[in-house]
Amino acid sequence: MRIDFTSLVTIIILICLLAFYILYVIAQFKLMTKAGEKWWKALIPFYNVFTAHHVVGMSHVWFILEIFCWITEIVLEVFHGIPPVFGLIFAVPTIVITALSEVIYAIKLCDCFRKGIGYKIGTILFTEVFLMIFAYGKAKFKRPDKH
Repeated sequence: MRIDFTSLVTIIILICLLAFYILYVIAQFKLMTKAGEKWWKALIPFYNVFTAHHVVGMSHVWFILEIFCWITEIVLEVFHGIPPVFGLIFAVPTIVITALSEVIYAIKLCDCFRKGIGYKIGTILFTEVFLMIFAYGKAKFKRPDKH
């Protein structure tokens, strides 16, 4: 069996992505425990987002809006035959709501770790990397209601 260069590069990239994902999942466990929550809450889909929003002090309205966005994305993906204007009517608010929710989460998370504007910008732009920095670093998590 002969492996060409493209296959080798693909395998290396997949191994790196898998390693990054494993580090990210472990970081989620560590963030939950730093926030005073059970580590297993990071494993349950939807509930992990709900818990993450809760610990940083976000309103539950944002979680409900994100669920609406997820459902909208699924519907738009399933029904390819809908007129493009309807897809646009639903896709634009979905993108805006999701992006705004992520930005608010990133800012509130940085506030909980007592980090400044540099961390906030980094967390907004490179969320997964900065979540790992918070999880594996020495920064202490302080809930917003305990400020």
